[in-house]
Amino acid sequence: MSVSKLPSGRWRAQVHDPRVGHNVSVSRILGGPGTFRTKTEAKTARERARTQLGQAQQERVTVEQWRTRWLTDPLFDRPKESTNIHRRERTKAFAARYGSIPINDVGDFIVTQWLTGGTHNSTIPTLRTMFNDARSAKGGRLVDRNPFAGLGISRGPGNRHKTPPPEQMVWTLAKIARALSGPNFAAWLQVAAFTGMRPGELDALRWSAVDFEAGVIHVSEQWSAGSATFTTPKNGQARDALLTRPARDALLSLPRESDFCFVNLRGGHFTPSSRAYHWKAIRAAAGYDGTLYLATRHFAGAYMTDVLEQSSEDVAIALGHTDGGALVRKLYGHRDTALALGRVRRAYEGAATVTPLRAVRAPAPETAHDTAHGPQSGQHPRGTAPVSPICGGPVPAGLLAV
Repeated sequence: MSVSKLPSGRWRAQVHDPRVGHNVSVSRILGGPGTFRTKTEAKTARERARTQLGQAQQERVTVEQWRTRWLTDPLFDRPKESTNIHRRERTKAFAARYGSIPINDVGDFIVTQWLTGGTHNSTIPTLRTMFNDARSAKGGRLVDRNPFAGLGISRGPGNRHKTPPPEQMVWTLAKIARALSGPNFAAWLQVAAFTGMRPGELDALRWSAVDFEAGVIHVSEQWSAGSATFTTPKNGQARDALLTRPARDALLSLPRESDFCFVNLRGGHFTPSSRAYHWKAIRAAAGYDGTLYLATRHFAGAYMTDVLEQSSEDVAIALGHTDGGALVRKLYGHRDTALALGRVRRAYEGAATVTPLRAVRAPAPETAHDTAHGPQSGQHPRGTAPVSPICGGPVPAGLLAV
């Protein structure tokens, strides 16, 4: 902790010094006292020390030195180990190529070199984060600007424009899986497609988490291939997934051979590699060229939205999203044109039939003769107006209901 309260009641301030690789008292950088009367004074001294230290170190700290600190200092640590592994992998090649260069010398020319050919585009988000932290106060203001910011390079549409398979293909995939791989992976596919659970959540699913009586699956963990450990689900939140009839039938068809619902050929829970072994043969036999994710979780989101006609907010809750339905509308919905037009057509057909008003010539102005003899047939007494049979209000001037 860079600012902390001492037993004496005074406040101590420290700052990371890249020269020694650990935190030091601000007095080592600024001179003078290392403790302060108030927390505000300690924070102010810490920022002054960081600024001064950053200005002195900008020309000395190399890309590799900063990356090492960024990956090991708890100040920049991420809650999930899988994220930390991802950050190491995404910055490794860049550091291997430019590690000896002072980090403040990384500019547009180096970025252009790195991105030429488009093979390193996937590293941009992580490198942008690494340089953002190097530019921050907690990083020591090692760079004046982030060369990876505002590049305008798209990560690609991903599955946004890819349509999930129709329901019949999902059932075909499950049937072929049963024939080629046995009941476990077939049930895995069926539960995935009709609950929308994430692959890692299904890999970690245990019988104790399935509540057949309440009709829900308690999703409290997932298998992280990156860290090879069980972790909390994405977003760090446990939730309940609906145990739909197809999912229930699939689970009830399985023998309870393990604590885990789905067991691979070696008797353990499924992992990405053990699933890939089965999936490659199954999709080839079915003539399906899409991904496993598209045929399961994306299918579930599209099915709930398009076929079951559920709101994006409700589908988001079912899928474990926390954005109020924004991602469902953007990515998972996959609205089918024919089904959408059919819904609009049925809405029109089901609407109340309204008799349209037909424009007719307004009656001639009232004359003295009319006043003397009263209104004729089809006319209205002076001071009154014809009433609409639809809304009960007066008909606009010049229009009469016929």
